[in-house]
Amino acid sequence: MAEGERYFPELMNRIEQITDTYGIDKSAIVMRVTGCPNGCARPYVAEIGLIGKGPGRYNLQLGGDGTGLRLNRLYRKNLNEHELLKTLDNLFKLYSEKRLTNEGFGDFTIRYGLVKPVINPAEDYHDTP
Repeated sequence: MAEGERYFPELMNRIEQITDTYGIDKSAIVMRVTGCPNGCARPYVAEIGLIGKGPGRYNLQLGGDGTGLRLNRLYRKNLNEHELLKTLDNLFKLYSEKRLTNEGFGDFTIRYGLVKPVINPAEDYHDTP
C-alpha cells in the first residue's frame, strides 16, 4: 500500500535531525515502518509504528513498550510525510520537556495521555482516548 523498506532509511535521516534538535538523539526509541497493514515489520508493538495506508500515507501508532510486550494504539490516521514529520516534531519536543528520568517514549505517550494503554487486546485495542 505504501513504501516501507526503501522509504525507512530516508525517513530516519529526517527523524534523526529532529531528535538531535531536542537532545533526545541518544534515546533508544523503537520505530518500525511497514508498507502494508499485515504488520510484516511488527509495527504494532513498536513505540512508534507507521503502517502504510496508500502511496506516501501512513497511520501513526504510539505506545508500544519497545520490547514487544505491549501493543501500541492508533494516534493519527493517513498522514503524508510533511504531516508525519510535523507531528513527530511536536511529540519529540513534548517528550524532551516532560519525560521522567529513564522513561521510554512509549511509556511517556501513555503516562502523558496521548494514547491509552492496550490492556486486553481482544477487548480494547480499537478504543481511542
